Amino acid sequence: MRPPVGRNPRGAPGPGRSASLVAAMGRTPGPSALHRHAPEVMSIRSTRPENRTAPGAPRALPNAWRGGRLALAGIVALACSASAGTAAGATNINGWGAISADMAGGTLVWADAQPARTRTFTYWRTDAGRARVSGTRIRGVTKPVTVRTSAGALTGTAIRATGVSRGFTLTASGASFAGPVTWCCTSGGQEVVVSSNGAGDAPRPYASGLDGTRVRWIAGGRNGAVLGSADPVESQERQTSAPIPGNPGPGLASVTTGIAAWADRRGTVIRFGVPADDGVGNLREARQGGRVLEVRATPRFIAAVVRRGGYRVTRTDVATGRVRIVWRGSKRPRIAAGGRAIAIGAGRTVLTSRGGSARKVADARGPIAAVATNGTRVAVFERITRRVTKGKRTTSVRSTAVRIAGRVR
Repeated sequence: MRPPVGRNPRGAPGPGRSASLVAAMGRTPGPSALHRHAPEVMSIRSTRPENRTAPGAPRALPNAWRGGRLALAGIVALACSASAGTAAGATNINGWGAISADMAGGTLVWADAQPARTRTFTYWRTDAGRARVSGTRIRGVTKPVTVRTSAGALTGTAIRATGVSRGFTLTASGASFAGPVTWCCTSGGQEVVVSSNGAGDAPRPYASGLDGTRVRWIAGGRNGAVLGSADPVESQERQTSAPIPGNPGPGLASVTTGIAAWADRRGTVIRFGVPADDGVGNLREARQGGRVLEVRATPRFIAAVVRRGGYRVTRTDVATGRVRIVWRGSKRPRIAAGGRAIAIGAGRTVLTSRGGSARKVADARGPIAAVATNGTRVAVFERITRRVTKGKRTTSVRSTAVRIAGRVR
């Protein structure tokens, strides 16, 4: 019998904005729920020491199996740390991984997905990081959750800040397998896996977010799309799944308070409405005038990258359904949405829009991997190469610098 991996504490506090739910964040996690992922396929690890097993919980796993790390014993986790050449108040991420980022209030969160190689095999990992933003400085960087798998690249990684207690939700799926939906974190720093299905035909989660006291996610697969919902406070007993039209792929879905938005693979229309346990209500469609490549939703508007000849960034008003083009260019941009603003990373230029045409905010020091905004400030993730000499050998070291590029204009 294979040992189970990961944790989904029953009774662990869920995200939310009510005083009662915030108070619940101090509750002690109860018994673990078992995931259906085999350990060699998927593991989820918190960077904090595990709590003692609660009364009535299954027997604790042997130390070698904690967090599903048996096959990866001795592997050093990638570190988020400041380094020489990084601007004051910035931080560095090792390597040039695929970055997903978001910002809410004074919290910046990101997910870094990239392969990790040992002498005998390659596996794939997503490290979720978060930090406090104060003015132009990034402080208190932590890396509370890591997802690892040997099944293949994690192409469906997406992170969303909840705006509550520096929290976030994370999805990490592959092209041919469903990854977990994770919420972070309890007051003790414990992550909660609100959904995990390792079945081969399971819908693959591509986006998640906090909607009131519920974590919701959009997943797609060979049998169509679904809207999943769960409350970490109540664990599996309150998990629901409802079919929705269409079939999105990576980057083509977004969920946040009061809204779910998505587009089909190779589709030209964005569907959006109000998420609930039984599906999406008040469902509407907004034609984008080209193929939709990326979707980012806020309660007020939906930002999208659209391809028609060149590239364009559109802003769809949730109340009226009106679509406006705020940027055009010849190369595919990176986008983010927060507050009333859209942030755009085009080549090495950072731009923002509050509804009108995008305006330049800053120049990046390298190719832009991702941007994030809370409606006031803009964070940029830029690719950096440094020359490092050790003895007589000089090598090029790749990293992704994270800094606050400026204020929204």
